[in-house]
Formats: sequence, structure tokens, C-alpha cells
Amino acid sequence: MTGTVGELVKAEELRNVELVARIEIARKVGRLLQKSPDDAEKDAAIELARLLAEDVSVSVREALSRELRCCRYLPKDIIATLARDIDQVSMPFVMASQAIDDAFLKDLLSDCGDGTQEAIARRQDLSELIAYIICDVAEADAVGTLMDNETANVSERACHRVVDRFPEETTLMEKMAARADLPIGIVERIIFKVSQSYAEHLMEKFALSEDYASYLMSVAKRQVFAKALEVAPLREVENYLYQLKAVNGLTSDILLNYLQNRNLKLFTIALAVLMDRDYGDVEEQLKQKGKLFLSRTLEKLGFSRAVIGVLLIEYER
Repeated sequence: MTGTVGELVKAEELRNVELVARIEIARKVGRLLQKSPDDAEKDAAIELARLLAEDVSVSVREALSRELRCCRYLPKDIIATLARDIDQVSMPFVMASQAIDDAFLKDLLSDCGDGTQEAIARRQDLSELIAYIICDVAEADAVGTLMDNETANVSERACHRVVDRFPEETTLMEKMAARADLPIGIVERIIFKVSQSYAEHLMEKFALSEDYASYLMSVAKRQVFAKALEVAPLREVENYLYQLKAVNGLTSDILLNYLQNRNLKLFTIALAVLMDRDYGDVEEQLKQKGKLFLSRTLEKLGFSRAVIGVLLIEYER
């Protein structure tokens, strides 16, 4: 076999060809279509490709899909057949096919499986539109793959969508934080969702403060930020408060600030963090014993009588 369609096999004879030979034919058809043959050769090769794309053997379809990845043009029906095949066939094709455009990827993402989502997320130079759609509809694994894809155009709206959909997926937030093109507009939404090392990376990258401890202290006193924490996921709030505690920033002033702004939930979580206790347990103790429990707790934490008195007065208001 030298490579022309006539030397490969006629379409009507393909069903009688042995498996090993069909695999070789699939490879040669794919290579031939990469070379822009004349119209007659091209039409015949495409007809063979259509038959091979529906071959009963996975090995034949896989061989074809791998060769057709480099074709700049393919009929839409062949693209659809290969892209919607089993993962072994479809993923290499979807990941690298030059014939697939954004319109097809958009349709594919609307109903494809997890494996195909990840294959799309690995494509080189993904457009902003497709990157956003992945963030909007794909599973967390595919979104994580997208965040690892440094060539993808991941916009600020895509990042916000990830935070909206996966607010407690720390690994996703850290992958996002590590991107070189992370927009500054997303930083404050994720800085307390990630570990301290990633948070410090964001601080340095965007020059938000001289050091992370200073930044923690500055945002702790913002009323708007406290309101945002009030409705944030518990794990995120605890992550932030434990980091604040680690730099000796979870002070009586912060506790008083939460009480003055009527952020009782945030005050209770902060108290639980200071005690290294479960938030639910502390909340229940406050409900049952109220002022007595709070007074004894603050005393055990080492606050002065004067400070305890001020906090108790504000707590009872």
C-alpha cells in the first residue's frame, strides 16, 4: 500500500477486509486527508473515513481518530461521529482536532460526558467563550483541568463563575490562584478560600500589602467584608479566621467589631476558632447558657475583666 485511495480499498469492499488491514487503512486514510489530495482522491478518502468512523472495531476507529486530529478540514458528520464515540476514540480527537471549531465545542459541551469535558479543557489556545462554558456547565474535574491549561483564555467572568459554582472546592481555588493570567478582580473572592501559601502568593503577585499578616488585619476591620463573611461557606470563614488567629489578629477589637455590626454568627465562629472547638457546639452552648458561658469562655481565653465586660454588654444588646 503506497497511500492512494485506489490502492487502499474500495468502500464497498471494506467490510470483507481483515482487522489488521482495516487499522492500517484507517491510518493511511487519515494521513492522506492531511495532505490535501485532489478532489477525486479527497471525496473517495472521505467516503472511506465515514465507513471507518463507524467500524465495529474500536481499534480501527481509534486509529482513524488519531490520524484525523491533524486535518484542518473534515465534514461535520465525521467530526460528530468521532467526537461522540467512546472515550478511547473521542478523547484524543476532541483534545487536538484542528477541524473542530467553537460552535461545535459549544454544542458538544451541552451534553457530553466527563471524559469529553476534560478533553476539551485540555485543548490548546481555548477561546474565552469555550473556557467560560466549561466553567459554567462542566464538572469540577474538567474545570480543574482548564485551570491547569496555561494556554486557555480564562477571563474574569469565568473565574467568578467557578467561585459561584464551587465555593468550597479549595483545590480549584488554588489552581485558579496559580494562573499567571488571574485577574485582580477575583482575588478577594478566593484569597480566604485557599491555604496561606497560595494567599501569600496572591499578596506578592498583586502587591496588595507589605505582608499577609498586615492584609489580614486590614480586611478584618472592613464592615463590608464582615457582611460578606456572614453569608460565606463555614469552611471558608473558618479558614480565614484561623489564619487571622495565627498572626495574633483575632483580637478583642475584632470580636467587638463583629458584635457591633450584629454579625452574631461570625462572632460565634470566631469564638469557636479561638477555643479550637466545633462551631455547632459553641453555638449550642451560647443558646443554652448565654452570658454565663460567654463570660467563662472569654476568661479562659485570657481576656481582661474590662474587655470581657465590654463584650458582654455588646453581646446583650
